[in-house]
Amino acid sequence: MATLAQELHETSHCSPLLRRAKLLGFDTTEDFVRLAVARGCYHYGPGFPACQNDPGIEAISNEELVGLLLLGSNEFDSFAVRCAAQLISVCDTEDLAFLARRERVARPLAYIAQAAVRYDTSNTEFWRNLLNLLGEQARVPDGVMPHWSRFVSQTGVTRGGQGKITWLKCL
Repeated sequence: MATLAQELHETSHCSPLLRRAKLLGFDTTEDFVRLAVARGCYHYGPGFPACQNDPGIEAISNEELVGLLLLGSNEFDSFAVRCAAQLISVCDTEDLAFLARRERVARPLAYIAQAAVRYDTSNTEFWRNLLNLLGEQARVPDGVMPHWSRFVSQTGVTRGGQGKITWLKCL
């Protein structure tokens, strides 16, 4: 299966964060998704039961977990991108932007933030701040990353109009 970097036509980066995660027993994209579920991304719980060995925020911060979920060297999994989008709600924008540049995940992170500026109307300032900190990023080609509708919960969508849109956040 292709990696996220291959899907984005980028070069994979040798991540020191990934090496540290592997030392803690987290080797695969699925491991990162299970850790995100354990940290509050319950929307994905039915497909990915929570891991039982969360090493704690001190070992892998939520910002680092977002980075791990978006790493270009990972096997591409839309659930990982969707989990990252949900987990961002409990992150610090400055720490996340710094980590995104270091781990070379600013482009997919900016893609998520651009969707959130439009559809997470209760948290627009957070997302704009994150985009400003990330700086200008190359556009992600259509169809590579999950559609914005995969980052939200929509209710009452009918032929007559669209119901309420709620950005998925960690509980």
